[in-house]
Amino acid sequence: MATLKDVARAAHVSLATVSRVMNGGKGISQKTCDNVLRIAEELNYVPNLSAKILAGKNSKMIGMIVPEIDSNFFARMIFEVEHQLQKLGYFLLIANTQYNKEKEIQALNTFCTYNVDGIFLACTINNDILEHFSPQLKAQGIPLILLEARLHTDNYSYVMVDDESGMMEAIKYLLSKGYDRVGFISDYILEVLRNQQFISAVKKCGLDPQNNPIYTDKDCRFEKCGYETMQKILKDPNHPSAFLSGYDDIAVGALRALDEANIAVPEEIAIIANDNIRESSYLHRSLSTLSPPVDKMAKLGVEMMINSINGKEDGVVRHILLKPELIIRETA
Repeated sequence: MATLKDVARAAHVSLATVSRVMNGGKGISQKTCDNVLRIAEELNYVPNLSAKILAGKNSKMIGMIVPEIDSNFFARMIFEVEHQLQKLGYFLLIANTQYNKEKEIQALNTFCTYNVDGIFLACTINNDILEHFSPQLKAQGIPLILLEARLHTDNYSYVMVDDESGMMEAIKYLLSKGYDRVGFISDYILEVLRNQQFISAVKKCGLDPQNNPIYTDKDCRFEKCGYETMQKILKDPNHPSAFLSGYDDIAVGALRALDEANIAVPEEIAIIANDNIRESSYLHRSLSTLSPPVDKMAKLGVEMMINSINGKEDGVVRHILLKPELIIRETA
């Protein structure tokens, strides 16, 4: 592999000149820059990133800690964040933690070892995780931005979806269509993240939480959660006539159970989901859902991150809530 010295020797310039060209070419003529860059390409020279990091240069790498990569929501979030970062010349490193606290801490330590320029922390169910993050981040001067992290803090900036307001809008819509009770289909992760928001939304809509129950599957998630939970619900003759589901995949499974039971949707039971995944409008019965503005969340988060890296948000903490859009299709 060619070195900086090889490029300097072939270009008949000093090592310092090549180094300056590789770092922007300030004070070097355009002719010399073009010549050095041409020779570097011919020799297949690759800059030593580790050396740049040790010299205090930006690594152009951003770490992102996510709880899962097999859900549509987080896959889309990763895509949108990476898209925004790539336009600015940054690379995104992903750590998947399965909502595990030890893995979150390990991811932080790894990113700090690689001296990333910043870290995004996405959704977590570990409310005390920032106590473990703060000392190391502060010591190394690495900015942390929270994306849908479900952590309310005065010390870090965050961008989150206002799920409660979205649920309120969905509940009010269902009530306006004549459904008198609304249930919520959840899983053991949503039990921490969204169950309380549903209860709050129900109360703010003037309903009694006791008559608008939450059905939480303690054993499984995604489509299986919705399928098995709806099968159990249908055994109770006093079940609600409308449901919100924690995310679209749950609703997909619930619809399968309703079809097998010959329950008419939305005439007998209505469902409004959450996330607006690509498939939601192409199901045999297109899915009514709440659509979180993930693209806007990513754009705002990246702007905050880059400003923090460049010292433009020193001491400024911003908290941004984004309202989801209620999209009515065929299930409600």
